[in-house]
Amino acid sequence: MDINKYLRRINYKKLHTVDEKTLNYLHETHVLNIPFENLDIHFKILIDLDLDSIYRKVIENKRGGFCYELNFLFSWLLLNLGFKSRIIASRIYDDKGKIGPEYDHMSIFIEIDNKQYLADVGFGDLFVKPLEIKIGFQSDGRNQFIIEKSNDEDYILSMITEEFVIQKKYIFSLNKVKISDFEKICFEKQTNPLSYFVKNTICTKPTKSGRLTIFNNKIIEKKGKKKFEKLINNEDELRLSLKTFFNIVLKTPIS
Repeated sequence: MDINKYLRRINYKKLHTVDEKTLNYLHETHVLNIPFENLDIHFKILIDLDLDSIYRKVIENKRGGFCYELNFLFSWLLLNLGFKSRIIASRIYDDKGKIGPEYDHMSIFIEIDNKQYLADVGFGDLFVKPLEIKIGFQSDGRNQFIIEKSNDEDYILSMITEEFVIQKKYIFSLNKVKISDFEKICFEKQTNPLSYFVKNTICTKPTKSGRLTIFNNKIIEKKGKKKFEKLINNEDELRLSLKTFFNIVLKTPIS
């Protein structure tokens, strides 16, 4: 596993030091260059939470991934660049406000100069720069977020929508966890017919002016407040869209 190859993959071209500025830049370039996607689930290729396997997929084969892959990999990069970083467990709120199970989502905890940060390059559509773990409002330069205490151990992360609605995203804990803690639910998300990731095909990343998304049979482009949609009519068009917009070349037929 090559750190410099990883940095080239995310188009990181600056000198790095262990500070907030470098962390912000690493996080932003990561989400701009490596998409959130669940294509392997629809190929019926099981995702293995093995770091070498994830590195080969995301860095060498220029793919994306979902939370357990991308945040596990990014935490490894941060550690090897000298950051005090580790994975943490989160539980996502659904559209009805119901909270998910333990280990529902993986986030990243970082500590720099006695300040604590929440990083997440594997949510899909959230913050582009890490948030400081402190109570109150803050911005990533695009959107407004709120962090508040849930109890003595947990925090609630909320996002303010374009309609100025406070939308709870997830609860996160700073307790120490192991990658093996996520294996059971990772398998469940890939194989359960009721899983959101089994039912939907997703590939998305932010851009400098908005966001690009493939969701099932649509390619959706947001530029500022404008939104453009185009139907994807067949597998050939899906492959072309992935290559054109995400530089992903599929080698496996979609099931």
